[in-house]
Amino acid sequence: MKPDDQQSVSPSLSEQDQQALDRLLEHGLHNNEPQNEHEQRLYDLFALLGTPVSEESHRNARADLIAVLSRRLEHQASAESRLSPADERVCDEYIESGHSMAGMSDDSRVRAEKLEAIGALITQGSPAASGREQLIQATLAGIQSHIDAEESVLKFEDRRGGFELPGRWADLVSIAAMLLLAASVILPIMSGMRSASQQQMCYDNMNQTANAFGLYTGENRDMLPMATAGFGPTWMEVGTTPEQSNSANLFTLIRNQFAQLDDLACPANPNAATGDADPNAWDWNSLEEVSYSYRIMPPGGMRATSVEQPVRVVLLADRSPVVLRISKKQAVIPEENSPNHSQSGQHMLMLDGSSKWADTPMLDSRDNIWLPRPIESAIHQVRQKYGIISGNEQPDGPTDAFVGP
Repeated sequence: MKPDDQQSVSPSLSEQDQQALDRLLEHGLHNNEPQNEHEQRLYDLFALLGTPVSEESHRNARADLIAVLSRRLEHQASAESRLSPADERVCDEYIESGHSMAGMSDDSRVRAEKLEAIGALITQGSPAASGREQLIQATLAGIQSHIDAEESVLKFEDRRGGFELPGRWADLVSIAAMLLLAASVILPIMSGMRSASQQQMCYDNMNQTANAFGLYTGENRDMLPMATAGFGPTWMEVGTTPEQSNSANLFTLIRNQFAQLDDLACPANPNAATGDADPNAWDWNSLEEVSYSYRIMPPGGMRATSVEQPVRVVLLADRSPVVLRISKKQAVIPEENSPNHSQSGQHMLMLDGSSKWADTPMLDSRDNIWLPRPIESAIHQVRQKYGIISGNEQPDGPTDAFVGP
């Protein structure tokens, strides 16, 4: 278009476009569907004006733009719109060449490139779109980098072994502290429950053995189990011969099938013999396998019922700690409880078939079930004579080792 042919061009809308714009201004872009091609063109036009903002800001920006266009139409603001002759010539040449810059001069190619950029802007959208994609990618990459950094903090490497262990030292210490705290609370409870269960099973064994004693005495003229008529020089040699082991007398219940090994195995004794007994066995193999201490039988045996003896005499009890100490050549502690239940006490089976739990080996009559009366009397006499240390005792000569506080 030549300079002398320039004319003033006022932007205006056709009647149909004006009606479509008025309808959109009245009802809003998001409240209606396009009713005709004029409204559709306006929708397409406004769609090109989108920006990467919030939906509320998006609606406000479009409303502001529509208001500006409306005011410009109302005031009929004049605006010149024209191309320079050179641009007009290049544009015609670019269109005639099928939107190709091949064969165009350098000067024309520069102008054609600008026209092509404008066309790409219209057809492909704003460069901000690709910028937004780059911003999104950069944001996601930053987030992932932060996550990787946090994970690397929560790892340390054992360079000797070449493997990674999860958690920092502080985390491991915290976990270990929690485990120790849980163990300090849970383990005593579990141990107490286990001990109570073992104690109940041991009590059941006592009742089962009482039935076995009753069956045995019923078939053996009221005589209590006895493997031999008398003892030799000792009754502590378990697993040797019946004449030297009192436990062989108790094993008679098993050998004659009035009881099973399991019935005479305290669950608190880790060395207790269980399962099927050897049909040729006369005794347990060792002192450690014996779980219960049986009354020492006098020569000729002992009846279950007799006018001369009280029915509340102890017939069976958890294994004696005194015998275990003597076998190991250790000092005897007369009032010590059975090791079967962590020395908290012992079960006792009476001659009348009743059983009870006692937290001391001393009976109400002051009789100690671990010791014969002569030894009890000797201990009693020594204690009466010497009593306990009062603080004014002296060493019995230069060779008497005696220390104090």
